[in-house]
Amino acid sequence: MYPDRFRLPFLAGVLIAAAERRRPGLGPWSYDVEERLRHAFDSELEDVRRSFLESFDDPGWFTRVEEKIEEIALPRYLVEAKRETDLEQRGYGVWRGGDLLSRVVLALGGLCVGAFLVKAPFIPIPTTWDLLIFAMGLAAPLLPDLQIALHKRRHRRALRAIVEDLQDAEAKLDLYQPLSSPETEGTAVAAPRTSIRQKG
Repeated sequence: MYPDRFRLPFLAGVLIAAAERRRPGLGPWSYDVEERLRHAFDSELEDVRRSFLESFDDPGWFTRVEEKIEEIALPRYLVEAKRETDLEQRGYGVWRGGDLLSRVVLALGGLCVGAFLVKAPFIPIPTTWDLLIFAMGLAAPLLPDLQIALHKRRHRRALRAIVEDLQDAEAKLDLYQPLSSPETEGTAVAAPRTSIRQKG
């Protein structure tokens, strides 16, 4: 059993975080952006591989980790990264980008809606609730921020789902018997190699 920093879910989280730090500054989605994100995965993974092989003589196990990253984590991340990048480039669909004029209009709209709710005779809200009018007028300009926050929250949840779904792949990796480990190096590993030579 290897340390958590070399396990598949943790490693995928590290790679996705590294790519996410670069993605917002790369501009609109394009082939070049996708390649740069792939390179971010590859370079980070190569650093981890080097660190792993300095401590453990088991390149076969880490090769399996790399294959799972390439087959599962990277393709799903690129799909989500494209969706989020496109949303960012459109300002998350916020009206007028949430500028000052749009917020003034939203504030006035909030006041009008609040006044209608409180003053309309067929709505069961006490007419003494004038504070609701001002509350809606103050809250309405924050709608663009709420809209952006909801989109970003959905993005974070999608990224976490990628990491969590790798738990099954990690379970399959656990079935793989390491070639060597600090506990078995020089003992259990030596026996099979000796027997293979004898058969030859």
